[in-house]
Amino acid sequence: MKMNYKKSLKLITLLISSLLIATVSATAYVTLQWTTTTSVVANPKVCFIKWSDSSKVNSFDYAVNIFPSIRTIDENITYGITDWNASTQTVYMRIFSITTNTNIANVTTLVKDGGTTIITVSWVTAGTLPTTWQSFSAVGAKNYTIWTEILATSGATGSSVITYELKVANP
Repeated sequence: MKMNYKKSLKLITLLISSLLIATVSATAYVTLQWTTTTSVVANPKVCFIKWSDSSKVNSFDYAVNIFPSIRTIDENITYGITDWNASTQTVYMRIFSITTNTNIANVTTLVKDGGTTIITVSWVTAGTLPTTWQSFSAVGAKNYTIWTEILATSGATGSSVITYELKVANP
């Protein structure tokens, strides 16, 4: 019986040692946090301008009819880009997505200052979308026109949506 007692004692000692090792190797966690305070501002320093009433907007929809195998050109769509601030701002632009891109053979969009092209963003069916941001400098207190050219494929049907992104500094 003494022998069983010794074995039991060794087993209990081993069990307690295992529990202590497991407890020592447990990971402790800390919870950190931060807060973000937001302030609503109507428009960033560079935004879109609606030509018909000169109102500033942060997004807009533009619709145009395209025709199979025909290049549709609009030299000054109904909205432009304005830097209504007094200082020059760096602005970035890209084509974000094209739905039913099989309808589009080529799309080229220009931002212009009068007759001078400031930036060109384009896509052709054979390539991937230009996910890299292209930059230009928007001069303070100046408006820019948006020129677009869309060539439809020969088998174009239905509709497509071309989504552009304009990245500007947060005021």
